[in-house]
Amino acid sequence: MEKRLKKKLMGLIGSYRKTGNSEIVAKAVARQMGDNWQLSLVRLPKLSVAPCRGCYACLIPGKTCMIEDDLAWLLEQIKQADAVIMAAPNYALGPVGIVKMISDRVLQAAHYFQAFQDISTAVVLTLGLEKYNGIAQTALCVQTASLGLNVVSVESFVGTHPGEVARAGSFDAKVEAIAEALIRPPADHEKQAGPGRCPRCFSDLFRPHADGDLECAICKSRARQNGPDLDFHYFDPEFTKEGQMKHMAWLLGKKEEYETIKDELKAIREKYRDGEWEKPGEES
Repeated sequence: MEKRLKKKLMGLIGSYRKTGNSEIVAKAVARQMGDNWQLSLVRLPKLSVAPCRGCYACLIPGKTCMIEDDLAWLLEQIKQADAVIMAAPNYALGPVGIVKMISDRVLQAAHYFQAFQDISTAVVLTLGLEKYNGIAQTALCVQTASLGLNVVSVESFVGTHPGEVARAGSFDAKVEAIAEALIRPPADHEKQAGPGRCPRCFSDLFRPHADGDLECAICKSRARQNGPDLDFHYFDPEFTKEGQMKHMAWLLGKKEEYETIKDELKAIREKYRDGEWEKPGEES
């Protein structure tokens, strides 16, 4: 087998636009990373990705997902990468839907968690106006990390027209910072999430807690307000890599539990079996 001389950078592009802003950022980062890296691109909206059926079959050791689409191929491509860029546009205050479709298949991706946790990943959001970020950047981080990938950099690029992001004065500096994080990924305790962000999951969404703390809406870490800063003092073990694996084991246990109570559940479901369903092409 021929030895691979260059490291592989996988660019997962969430935009349908050819040579759009998400694609341009990924290519700019790849160029900054140098000749030791080879960029491979996947246009996610071109893939066939079906909704998860919630059957838990893929959690059973030795079993694979029964859905025949492109996700198994995609997971194998990611597994071969040394680093990943997830670059996607903001649609309606959230990231483009194809990324959520992929992350909804997290149970199938669970078999790759051990391999994926060593793959440094940059999350890149492109959007027309910063004020319309909404939940987009945090959601894109969560959906990427849910696959087990190790997020080491999060950045947004503003530009409406294809190519416009490269006109910004901050473009080169942001690209350099992403490239640096992917080439020399920081340890978990060294990650710089930025002001107002959770240092573990990069979320900027928090809920007020009864004791005056602010609780991360994503990973349940806790912080106290200190002027403009947040001082984090608690991190829930459920949302560590080890906690994720324990959660997968819990889900497998629920799959096994179903066999013991399925008759009771069937009786409940029968009470709600009826209903009028509307379908396209049928008269009301």
